[in-house]
Amino acid sequence: MYTREEGKEIVRNLVENFKLKKSEYVKSSYNETQVRSDFINPLLQALGWDVFNHHARSQYMREVIQEDTVEFEIGGMVTKKKPDYAFSLNGKRKIFVEVKKPAVSIQTASEPAFQVRRYGWNAKLPVSILTNFDKFIVYDCTILPNNNDDARIGRISVYNFNELFEKFDEIYDLFSKDSFESGEFDNRFSSQDEKSGTEPFDDYFLKQIERWRVSLAQNLLTSNPYLNQDELNYLIQKFINRIVFLRVCEDREIEKYKALFEIQNYDQLKSLFQQADKRYNSGLFDFIEDELSLHIELSSEVLISIFQELYYPRSPYIFSIVESSVLSEIYELFLAKEVKILDNKDITIEEKYEVIESNGVVTTPQYIVDEIIQKTVVPNIKGKSPDTISSIKIADIACGSGVFLLATYHYLLEYHLNWYINNEPSNYPNEVRINEQRMWSLTLFEKQRILKNNIYGVDIDPQAVEVSKFSLLLKVLENEKKADIDLHFEEYSTAALPSLNSNIQCGNSLVDDNYFSFIDEKEQTETQLIDVNSFDWNTSFNEVFDNGGFDIIIGNPPYIRIQNMMKYSPLEIEYYRSSFSPYETISTANFDKYIVFIERSIMLLKVGGSLGVIVPNKFFTIDSGKLLRNFISKNKYLSEIVHFGVEQVFKNKLTYTCILNLKKDLNTNFTVEHVQDLHSWLYKKEKNIEIYENKDFSQEPWLFLSPNVRQVFKEIEDKFLTKIGNVADIFVGIQTSADSIYVIQPIKESENLIWFTNKSGELQKIEKAILKPFIHDIKLEAFGNPIPNSYLIFPYKGFNGNRAILYTISEIRSLFPNCYTYLMSNKEKLLERAVKPPFNDEDWHKFGRSQSLSKFDGNPKLIWTVLSTEPRYVYDNKDIIFSGGGNGPYYGLRLQTDSPYSIFYIQAILCNPVIEAMIKTGKTSNFKGGYYSHGKQFIECLPFMTIDFNNPQEKRIHDIIANSVKRLSILNSYKQNTKIPHKKQIFERRINNLKNDITKHVNCLYGFDDDMLKIIEEFL
Repeated sequence: MYTREEGKEIVRNLVENFKLKKSEYVKSSYNETQVRSDFINPLLQALGWDVFNHHARSQYMREVIQEDTVEFEIGGMVTKKKPDYAFSLNGKRKIFVEVKKPAVSIQTASEPAFQVRRYGWNAKLPVSILTNFDKFIVYDCTILPNNNDDARIGRISVYNFNELFEKFDEIYDLFSKDSFESGEFDNRFSSQDEKSGTEPFDDYFLKQIERWRVSLAQNLLTSNPYLNQDELNYLIQKFINRIVFLRVCEDREIEKYKALFEIQNYDQLKSLFQQADKRYNSGLFDFIEDELSLHIELSSEVLISIFQELYYPRSPYIFSIVESSVLSEIYELFLAKEVKILDNKDITIEEKYEVIESNGVVTTPQYIVDEIIQKTVVPNIKGKSPDTISSIKIADIACGSGVFLLATYHYLLEYHLNWYINNEPSNYPNEVRINEQRMWSLTLFEKQRILKNNIYGVDIDPQAVEVSKFSLLLKVLENEKKADIDLHFEEYSTAALPSLNSNIQCGNSLVDDNYFSFIDEKEQTETQLIDVNSFDWNTSFNEVFDNGGFDIIIGNPPYIRIQNMMKYSPLEIEYYRSSFSPYETISTANFDKYIVFIERSIMLLKVGGSLGVIVPNKFFTIDSGKLLRNFISKNKYLSEIVHFGVEQVFKNKLTYTCILNLKKDLNTNFTVEHVQDLHSWLYKKEKNIEIYENKDFSQEPWLFLSPNVRQVFKEIEDKFLTKIGNVADIFVGIQTSADSIYVIQPIKESENLIWFTNKSGELQKIEKAILKPFIHDIKLEAFGNPIPNSYLIFPYKGFNGNRAILYTISEIRSLFPNCYTYLMSNKEKLLERAVKPPFNDEDWHKFGRSQSLSKFDGNPKLIWTVLSTEPRYVYDNKDIIFSGGGNGPYYGLRLQTDSPYSIFYIQAILCNPVIEAMIKTGKTSNFKGGYYSHGKQFIECLPFMTIDFNNPQEKRIHDIIANSVKRLSILNSYKQNTKIPHKKQIFERRINNLKNDITKHVNCLYGFDDDMLKIIEEFL
């Protein structure tokens, strides 16, 4: 291909030629085919695209697909099934180019603009190009196209032919192959961006089929009142799958165009379905299996209304362009909801229980799906013949709408076609043949064979199973013509599609027949049987397990915490925890469903098999991940990890994830790839990979550090056996369970009272004597002085050892009448707090939890922000109260009774950069924005330098450090109290000097030498 400079020179010649003979080119006799040959093809080559496939890529991997111009009329408008050029990168479609002859005034004509926008919109592309070489116009394809739109709607830019040279660099930076490979195109025209006024294809189509669901549900229930909720959802899903399938086939010219449009009643539709069943025989249209659909009544008006929405001019769809994977992603979102029948026989649409408890459904990004396939499927397939590959079994055991299975099937089709092309394709007449474009393509027979031999899926949702089959069957028919199907039937006497009932099945992947030993079947209700939906793997896939199991399992299992599962499937949780359960990764206290899926997947793999999933990475460090860590590490299953850290791969969902690749084998080593910038990882292929030994990992938190940093930290931990937790008490903040009531924001205050605005907006007062200073959502600075910004009602009168003594409500009424009035006005809300044991009439005003109350008794303490990018430990001797627990917002530390250490000495250690690095790169959890946790479990295990106070030299260093920190606190108060800039600078200089001195003293005390510091500094 050409370099940028070579391309620019080609375009200069094209522009000069066009300018010289423009009067000839703009004549109507100079047609589209000629302009493509003379100008557009060279222009696209100048932008680096392999227009004529000189690299001999297969049909799945060609950079440019050129379509023959086959025009037809729809509603008076001349159009085509596909655009003139489709540009792809690594098999992924990126942009369309539509060409008109120069005689067409594309800058003002609305039809060509509508046409190119419609192509791009249906393909879910961000932009596409319309050109006749005289003009080169870029259109935004995220805006819903309408046939009445002016040509200017969605227009981003217009280049005159002479500007193709004058602004070549600008155009090259946007639309060259280099731009697509570097990610610059996606940065500039990302289809993921939420832009005002846009409605992408997937959003529009999802809303449409959701409307259909409502109208179908209402009509079906009215006409067939005997239907129950499950039957209603089943019928709706079957109906939508069938009509979308047939509509796609119409635009692919497999079915007669407008066959659905001409339907006038349900009897005619059933007849059409029965004809389709004979033609495809896939189970999709089978009324023998689906007896329910055969005997229902369905309004003609509803049918006609739906079918009209599928055709021009009421529809912008061109289904020949819509990819199966896009429909699969749309269905993934559609399946998150279902029809509910209310007691009064009305219907409502609600999210499914499991979707609610997993915080909504999001589709797995295609690049994640592709990466998992690259790490699992590709290594197992590479270099093998089709005969060998036919025995490889690939499964997704939580397949949903089939996103992973569809991508895997696409890869297998591409691989097989390339193998045949490279191995004398003429010797394989049943597998490949020459298509209309004079290119080798797989036969329908071979595509069916690959699908049936290699692809398997299971999902607990029967609707998801149907959609997964639907998506795969559409993929089988991709690029097929009616003639291909007729030829297939003539040669093999079989229908166009295989039945996938034995490949894609409905069941609970995690619950097998052991469940019936756990529970007495006599007590098993029909609802429980259906909800649990136990699945016998050996019976359902007997051929697979007769040969040892699956070779590869891939997917994105559900992330649902046990607490949320208890709300909709408590019996299943009991089974997991019982002695009948086959799982060893389930904690009695807490676990997540994805953990069980990982263990189940390993069970289902044959020896040497591979598992590739995207899952939360928090199991690396959290307590509830200990059993999974033990299960993986003791068996040495770790093969590869892609650690996304704080980078977010799921749109609109904050989840910290990794790609986990396990191999059911004794692996000596494994790799960890750290992704610090998602864009660089995707486009620049930047790799930050470390190799680790499996023997170094156990049930303890997994720390993925470079070997040199790991060695430094190991030396420090081995040297200092005493930990911070041995010399200090670390505690969470106050937990009232009703901060909005107990936390008071003062408007004004006197010596004894403060005034504030209550929830009703009324001014109210309260006694200071029952309040304590409180910090609420303020930023703490290391060695700074915390300044309270609110008050906390503290209904306790003192302490008896570790127990706080509660004021009785009578005592509050007597001593603090204003506070009593305020609490009484909130009594009902305070009683609603969920605590164990529940409140009674004597203690309803106490805090929700008594944990840590005795820590707030006036003794000095350190306070720090839990989620932070740096140490933020401050000293407090004013009995300031804070809230916290888990991930914050604050934690506290106090010296143990009779401790000889200064709390300032401990503060200096905690603020040391090396100690902080041990938190950041160690066992802590990471969060968006680079924040990481400074929770108790991460602080208490930090190494502590003990002091022999009988040794004058050690005592002296301890005192120097402690006094320096104390001095820092004073200097920070000076800085806080002045508003004069030059004075602040004076204090800041002294503060920085003192900080450096403290760091040097701690480094020296711990023995942190220059080599250690350099290793840690380079890593950070």
